Amino acid sequence: MKKTALWSVIALLLISMASCKPSQQATKEAYEKAMAAAVEKPIVTEETPVEDAITEVQPIVTQQPATERTEHVNVLDDGTMNTFNVVVGSFIQRTNAYSQRDRLREDGYPAFVAQNAQGMYRVIACGFATREEANEARYKITQQYPSSYIKDPWFLIKQ
Repeated sequence: MKKTALWSVIALLLISMASCKPSQQATKEAYEKAMAAAVEKPIVTEETPVEDAITEVQPIVTQQPATERTEHVNVLDDGTMNTFNVVVGSFIQRTNAYSQRDRLREDGYPAFVAQNAQGMYRVIACGFATREEANEARYKITQQYPSSYIKDPWFLIKQ
């Protein structure tokens, strides 16, 4: 009885293994057929007519209005406050503020550091008498520096 059961189990295993081969064969045939069809199809590209005059399209850049603040600050180094001052950084640590100031000075800006009553160090890139001049400088700064370095310059209006 044990031998019959053993032979029956072996026979069932052989039958089940044999039944898998046709599905594997069918899969392989379908794959080969798809690959052959992909190779045989020619790639057709259409030629687009080239115009005589190609003009570049410049993106329209819209600038958000600058945030404006009025606060009393003490200038810590050789800088002078104007009516509209473009602030490019605000730091808790003094060394971070001076590092940014030094980079701006290397790039030609008359940058300086000021400190407010709460102890924040403001890095002021430049200052102007009119809002229009300050807006132009702010736009130039946002174009020159990546947003990871100078995120959103704002105006500190002298009291």
